[in-house]
Amino acid sequence: MPQFVIQETETGTWFYQLIAPEGSILLTGNKLDFKQSCLGEILSARMNGVYQENYEQRISPGKDHFFILRSMGSEKVIGVSEMYSHPEGCEKAINQIRKHVEKAKIK
Repeated sequence: MPQFVIQETETGTWFYQLIAPEGSILLTGNKLDFKQSCLGEILSARMNGVYQENYEQRISPGKDHFFILRSMGSEKVIGVSEMYSHPEGCEKAINQIRKHVEKAKIK
């Protein structure tokens, strides 16, 4: 099952990553000033991550595929995926997040 990992940057900001069981990064949160804010963003990802309509797939300038997770009913971005060479990679990651995000442990 995926798990959330909270990390602190060298500049003292905090962010989360949702890590798949095999170690790939499914989603990365925003850099925030406080660890408590990061925990709040994880709760938002848990609530919003189960709904397909909160995901938006995009294509980078380098033609890689990725997606963002938004908060329901707003433009606030909760997390961004890694880059995938094919849209199927995005779909697989989204489905994995949707299935497990509510029960993913925080490490």
